[in-house]
Amino acid sequence: MAVTPAGVRAWPLLAVLGAGLFLVAVDATVLHVALPDVVRQLRPGAAAQVWIVAIYPLTAAPLLLPSGTLGDRFGRRRVLVTGYAVFGLASLACALAPNVAALLAARAVLGVGGALIMPVTMSLLRELFPDRQRRRTAIAVCSGIAGAGSVFGPVLGGLLVETAGWRATFLVNPPVILAAVAAALRWLPRTPPGRAPWDALSAMLAAGGVLGIAFAAGPSGGGPAAGAAGGVLLALFVRRQRRSAAPLLDLALFRRPGVPGAVGGVLLVMSTLVGLGLLLAQYLQVVLGLSPTAAAARLLLVLGASAVGSVIAPVLLGRFGNAPVRTAGFALAAVALALPAAGALPSPWWLAVGLVGSGFGMALALTSSTDTLLSAAPADRAGGAAAVEKTGYELGAGLGTTAFGSLAAAVYAAHLVVPPGVPDAAKQLASAGPAQAEAASHGLAQAAELLAAARTACTVSVQASAAVAAGLFLFAAVISIIRGRIGRYTIRTARGPLPGRRPRRGRRAAPGRAAVDASGGCPAAVRRSGPGTPSSPR
Repeated sequence: MAVTPAGVRAWPLLAVLGAGLFLVAVDATVLHVALPDVVRQLRPGAAAQVWIVAIYPLTAAPLLLPSGTLGDRFGRRRVLVTGYAVFGLASLACALAPNVAALLAARAVLGVGGALIMPVTMSLLRELFPDRQRRRTAIAVCSGIAGAGSVFGPVLGGLLVETAGWRATFLVNPPVILAAVAAALRWLPRTPPGRAPWDALSAMLAAGGVLGIAFAAGPSGGGPAAGAAGGVLLALFVRRQRRSAAPLLDLALFRRPGVPGAVGGVLLVMSTLVGLGLLLAQYLQVVLGLSPTAAAARLLLVLGASAVGSVIAPVLLGRFGNAPVRTAGFALAAVALALPAAGALPSPWWLAVGLVGSGFGMALALTSSTDTLLSAAPADRAGGAAAVEKTGYELGAGLGTTAFGSLAAAVYAAHLVVPPGVPDAAKQLASAGPAQAEAASHGLAQAAELLAAARTACTVSVQASAAVAAGLFLFAAVISIIRGRIGRYTIRTARGPLPGRRPRRGRRAAPGRAAVDASGGCPAAVRRSGPGTPSSPR
């Protein structure tokens, strides 16, 4: 296979793309450990605290599909550099924010920059790595970078908060962004603009639909009305794509084998990684009394396991295919998360095993899901497929923060036993969370009892959240196994006649193992057009 000039620079360019992707992922979680310092300086309310963390992914999620298809239409390098510029300027605005409103606005613009960067970065892998085996390695690297960034965010936040304050968490972005812009303009190949027109109305429908669903489950609890509005807009988007000669998103992508499971895998991994990571960061500081740096160091176990999983994933994908590797990742994450759910939180060794196992399993599931999505679309439509993957990534991060946060808050409030004699104002403040219980305990005669009760309730809330996450991964593994068995049965019947049946003449041979491998390692569902006689795969 001839090596093109772009191919010679592919691996160095992967480092450039990975740097931007890493910063985008870090900023989704960098405030997890830094949030107490933000609260001390800007004094946001309880709802504003959640919004400061969640507004970034919830702003990015609705814009990912329009942004990814912008790259297909107007050139990926142009969109990527624009995203870098927006992200760098928004980072400066976050660092200089004088109040809560300014910080929220800057974090929202930061989400816009992230939405421009992420899908274009992943779609460029189709261009830089046309060979699928090399592309799998590149996808594993980028998936590992994205997952590592989400885990490393609290680590970086803890280090910077203790040395320079929360504003420093945003000041690390502009220098890296400047270097990435210079490298992209110097070495990244120009992508010719696409010929198909960019459907702005479809982009608005898609963005509005995802925004409605995100707002329904967001911190403010938009409720059924927002969710219904989002569903209507998405239905109109689907209808328009089906009737359009040049759709913004080719809906045939979702009929490819393994694609729905891959989208679900990305959602599940990111919602658990970000949502449960936030709860664990609070547990390590409030209940175990660790410093921000020490708490972040514990979470490095997930980072290390995720990095190892990303290195091993391409080998496993080449040997077993995407669907089996994704199923194994689901199952391993379910077993690992069952450890803290069963009461292993106070034990540093068992907690370490749970963190390592979950990080490794999630890396396998995320890498196989991303490879399935990018391989399912042609190269000129890679932006749409990457946007679908990154929409699941950011929507999972935003919904994970709110869903697991809401679950933990409800369990905490239900299990908090306030000692007698605590004033009503302090009782109400302590019910908001374990960090608030520390503030409410100051000056009280029952301070020790209140803190002990808050720590016990916090432990129960984290265990309940881990149990829910383990159950979701177990359910995903079971569904994946069932679908795999159905697919294998269909493939077996497609390869030859059923016992006692004679194949009809004139029928085209059914696809064999090569077709299964070409579909991303997922068994292709095959329709039977007659007794024991298959037609073409779906």
